Amino acid sequence: MTQKTVTLKFIVPEALAVAFGIMILIGIIYLTHKYPVPTVQADAHHSAADSRGSAELQAPDGRLSRVHMLLSRMK
Repeated sequence: MTQKTVTLKFIVPEALAVAFGIMILIGIIYLTHKYPVPTVQADAHHSAADSRGSAELQAPDGRLSRVHMLLSRMK
């Protein structure tokens, strides 16, 4: 292959792909700053309570479960 053929078959398409990827990245950053996505506070609170909170571990009658008692001993 000659130098011109290598340039046309490999270098130019790769440069175009990189430029296209950079354009998409800049567009995504621009759109996320212009139109921010609201976060759902209920989901954030739910995941924090699941980590070690007792909100999900209490029995319906108010007693703590065995799992909660074991986790409280580990602290």
